Amino acid sequence: MTNILIILYFFINGSICLLIESTSSSYAQFRKWNVALNGSLEFEFKTQQPNGLLLYTDDGGTYDFFEIKLVEGALRLRYNLGGGAQIITIGRELNDGLWHNVSVKRDAKKTALTVDNVSQSRISKGKEFYFGNLATNSDVYVGGMPSWYNTKLTRLALPSVIFEPRFSGSIRNLVYTDFESNGPKRQRMKRSSRMQRIVQDIGSNVSVSSMDICETEDPCQNGGICITTDSGPVCDCRNIEFEGTLCEKDKAPSEATFYGKEYVEYKLLIESEAATTTQETINFSFRTKYSNGFLFHSGTYIVNFYI
Repeated sequence: MTNILIILYFFINGSICLLIESTSSSYAQFRKWNVALNGSLEFEFKTQQPNGLLLYTDDGGTYDFFEIKLVEGALRLRYNLGGGAQIITIGRELNDGLWHNVSVKRDAKKTALTVDNVSQSRISKGKEFYFGNLATNSDVYVGGMPSWYNTKLTRLALPSVIFEPRFSGSIRNLVYTDFESNGPKRQRMKRSSRMQRIVQDIGSNVSVSSMDICETEDPCQNGGICITTDSGPVCDCRNIEFEGTLCEKDKAPSEATFYGKEYVEYKLLIESEAATTTQETINFSFRTKYSNGFLFHSGTYIVNFYI
């Protein structure tokens, strides 16, 4: 008998989420997380099972990987950036049937895991901290791994992941911040057409398109992130210059007045070291009646790089 992928968008207490039933082939697949040197990944989950693979991605079978799983009710992040595996474990009894928020943030050699506002971080060894290569990196798998990996273990940086118990529960609001998205972006499952067919096949008269507003009629404006909650969709206006229910209003500008001797300084340091980024955007506005004046400088005094 052919195993059937059982992953459904479903109503649970008024909330829309990804419902994953732990079968021998259950998983969901999302686009690659193009994290490079820095970025973040976050999602919410709830379950009553103490063990299960929540998320996995790797560099296509060399060294680098990120694995997030539940182990006896605790959430464990295991990862490798080429200098040896690191493990961070947070929480207990997270299989309580309630929603829990998970965030993984990378900043060069530092990786932080946050679960329900409790954070821990580790420092990777080595000199090169890029996460694989986008051309060969795997997609992001949620809830389990595709069964075809059983015969292609060499394509996994962590072959043991194929033997992890599959997740059984609900997952929602997978958001990436990476080089491709240029800011936090909610991710859509790559198998959405199959998902809609399965929902209709089980007898529900509500299709995927009418169930999740964030998926089909994203109401958020100006780059706001549509977040599914138990009471309906909410627009997250973080990291943009807009606010309001739909991120539709310009934020009041922050202003500073200078008379020729003042300055504003931002120290881009993390643990006393210069912050490393792959992409940054700097915006500011000014007004003056003077024809000359120093506006902005950023650079290093060690190497002659500056703006």
